[in-house]
Amino acid sequence: MIQVRAPAKLNLGLEVLRRRADGYHEIETCFVPLRLFDRLTLEGAPAGSGIRLEIEGADLPTDRANLVVRAAERACEALGLTADLALRLEKHIPIAAGLGGGSADAAATLLGLEALARRALPSEVRAKLALELGADVPFFLDPRPALGRGVGERLTPLDGVPEMHWVLVAFAFPVSTAWAYTEAARELTLPRDPSSIAALLRPLGLLSSPRNDLEAASSRRHPEIREARRALASVGALATGMSGSGPTVFGRFEDERAARRAAEIVEVPAGARTIATSSPGSASGDWGWGVAKW
Repeated sequence: MIQVRAPAKLNLGLEVLRRRADGYHEIETCFVPLRLFDRLTLEGAPAGSGIRLEIEGADLPTDRANLVVRAAERACEALGLTADLALRLEKHIPIAAGLGGGSADAAATLLGLEALARRALPSEVRAKLALELGADVPFFLDPRPALGRGVGERLTPLDGVPEMHWVLVAFAFPVSTAWAYTEAARELTLPRDPSSIAALLRPLGLLSSPRNDLEAASSRRHPEIREARRALASVGALATGMSGSGPTVFGRFEDERAARRAAEIVEVPAGARTIATSSPGSASGDWGWGVAKW
């Protein structure tokens, strides 16, 4: 049996640069992983069982509509494994929230099946499988502060990023990533050049609110997003923003105590909940989040 922790992520700024011929959009963004995890357990099953997925903590499909099942199928094929598996996913990351939970779970599946097989895929094969599963999946193969370009798959590790403390405002409603990009592209003059979004992670930049080109459309449909940003600022957030296509809003706080206190007292829109969490810095050794050594 193998257990894998799948971390959430924040996008600290996201710029849409151009629309590609394949329908995707070129972006520039800063990723940081969070100490907020789903947990995936993998073990072999009797011959003929197929891939069985059990989910706790969320009402999600357990067939091929779930990215975990598709990732398991692809990984078994690439590793030469018989696709007879029992998978159990404990969901803690909010769903369709701009935090990358589905992508993190898919990456955890790839890494977990390598551990189950006691055999690593060639790095280029693993990277190709990850990108085919989703634009954010490559980040979660080795989640650490990084500049993401292309559709988010061209990753450059960022040095000098400190440990940071966050309060997330998570909403009960989802936002479609495809819809958010389509709406943003209608409003922006594309193509355009990036504005060096990595500068947002410099010490002074961390005191400002990062730009997210997907936020305007999401906020018009869901004004609660702007309400949540104002609420976090009112309780001392040093910076606020929306992650990915949203709707999750984040606020950065000075330390863990301030974040936990803010999560308790902030008045958020009806139906929302708060999560106090943190992100390791670039120099952290806290990257062994995935599979137990094998």
